[in-house]
Amino acid sequence: MTVMSQNVQYGADKDGRWDGIVEQIRSVAPQLVLLQEVDFLSDPDAAKAAENALALRLTVAPSRNLNTAVAWDPEHLQLVDVETKYSLELHHGYCAPQFIPLGLDRPLPAPLVAISTHLTPYSAQVAAQEAQLLCARAYRYGGIALVGGDINHMPLGDQEIDWSLVQPYNRTSRCHQRKSPNEPWRGNRIVGETLRDGEFTDVAAHLADLREDPTLRAHTGKHGLLRVDQTHVTPALIPTITDYQRVDPGPNSDHYGLLASLDLNRVDHSQIRAYA
Repeated sequence: MTVMSQNVQYGADKDGRWDGIVEQIRSVAPQLVLLQEVDFLSDPDAAKAAENALALRLTVAPSRNLNTAVAWDPEHLQLVDVETKYSLELHHGYCAPQFIPLGLDRPLPAPLVAISTHLTPYSAQVAAQEAQLLCARAYRYGGIALVGGDINHMPLGDQEIDWSLVQPYNRTSRCHQRKSPNEPWRGNRIVGETLRDGEFTDVAAHLADLREDPTLRAHTGKHGLLRVDQTHVTPALIPTITDYQRVDPGPNSDHYGLLASLDLNRVDHSQIRAYA
């Protein structure tokens, strides 16, 4: 299964960029697409038009700001339910459909939960609290889950960047506070630590370490130097990870898209757990 994540950048419906993003997605032909900053798809007519353009089914989560959405190929994934219970409590929210993957060697004993999210860019500490909530929702239905999207904060294991090149307002939200103006900036990795402690694995970092290929940790925000877009999986999905790459949408977004390849026949059934 190919999973794509794409922050489409606010206003894509107004300046024609959405058509280019649709073309990019269709050229990749993923079975699952995690979308962020798609507030225009909260209009049911626009969502239906997007389904037709993508040749995929689509569900859009409620949001206080910029909506998230998930699209899927019904020939590969059968929708069970969509969970957005706490979406309005997050800055941008989350969309958490549950699927039965079709055509596997043996059926999965729990649904695949695929969460598209966009954590708050304004505070690493608040984003970590949002990540805590997402951890709970991901494990809620058995623990076969992935969380992907615009995570907005510095991942574990990536090299420190030159923070002098970053806008001051992004340094205040993505770095540790300094005790003096002469102290160097250090990225705040609390979101990555939270996901790690929730036993999530960062797909790009996992393959970068496995293959000894640091290019897989390349930044995804075109202007912010950080790998802000990430895909994380629960322990049951670690053995399924087979590939990862960035996709350049050109002028259609200020974020690179992500592609993660997962072989769902390799799901670790021993890691499936009841939610308590």
